[in-house]
Amino acid sequence: MVQNTDEEFRIRLNLGKCFKPDEIKITTNDKQICIHAKHEERKDKHGSVYREMTRKYTLPPDVDPKDVSSTMNKEGVMFIKAGKKKEALEAPKEVPIRVEYKGC
Repeated sequence: MVQNTDEEFRIRLNLGKCFKPDEIKITTNDKQICIHAKHEERKDKHGSVYREMTRKYTLPPDVDPKDVSSTMNKEGVMFIKAGKKKEALEAPKEVPIRVEYKGC
């Protein structure tokens, strides 16, 4: 689930109990956020299993890619939030424009 509010951009992603927090890598750039999860081959009661997934989300232009945090609960649900760029939230400041007179 993705939510984009005036204050922040949020992602809720259910990874189940397949991945531990140290098996998940989250990266951002100006255009997207990438979640990559991977674990090596593990033995289970049926044989062995290897899992890897990558999920990418496009970031809105007013999101600050440096202001990202994530948490994960014991059910494997990851919550990622990114703040908005401060200058995008502030009202534009009045900037005086000088009028240059060049006589006729």
